[in-house]
Amino acid sequence: MSPPATAVNVLTMYAIARLLQLAGLIILPLAMFAQLSNSISLGQMLRFLLVGVCLFSIGHILQRYFGGRPS
Repeated sequence: MSPPATAVNVLTMYAIARLLQLAGLIILPLAMFAQLSNSISLGQMLRFLLVGVCLFSIGHILQRYFGGRPS
């Protein structure tokens, strides 16, 4: 017996939210490291940081909207 469609949608959205948060957390130190090694400029690092914060924030909002951890 398969779970109801709404449970699958909540689980899928929870997984997407967590992946967005993870991507945001990975981008931040990579951008800082790239700038410290002079691979990118300060402006490019700030753009990467902005993207990372936005991704994490969207993931956090989605996670809260769908009720946190699904049961």
